[in-house]
Amino acid sequence: MLQSLRRTAGGVREQVGSSENVLFAIGLAAGPVLFLLVLITLNSLLSPKNPNPIKSSNYECGIPQASSPWLPVNVRFADVALLFVLFDAETALLFAVAPAVRGSVAGLIEVAVFAGFLGFGLLYAWRKGALKWPS
Repeated sequence: MLQSLRRTAGGVREQVGSSENVLFAIGLAAGPVLFLLVLITLNSLLSPKNPNPIKSSNYECGIPQASSPWLPVNVRFADVALLFVLFDAETALLFAVAPAVRGSVAGLIEVAVFAGFLGFGLLYAWRKGALKWPS
């Protein structure tokens, strides 16, 4: 990392200009972008370009496909996934906050209110039937 002070040959410290820091930050941001552009360009130049129906088909263990692989997905999966992400994030947040509120009654109340709101959301989803899977 660049430091804000730099020693010269005589041992005197001088302030490093902020333009050096800006150029360093631009270089850090531009490096990966340039690398990705080079990789994408090389991929498009070097990849074989002779598509045919056999190469475009899905591979199913060497046997002919029994049905189309493009089946509609039940929307209920999205509901369950959304509920999972919601409560997974709650758990991660509670584990992260727990050491900070140790021994604090106000912190415990804040965590309880947060968990209560999410518990109310779970109860609402349960009452509306979001957790029931139709047969």
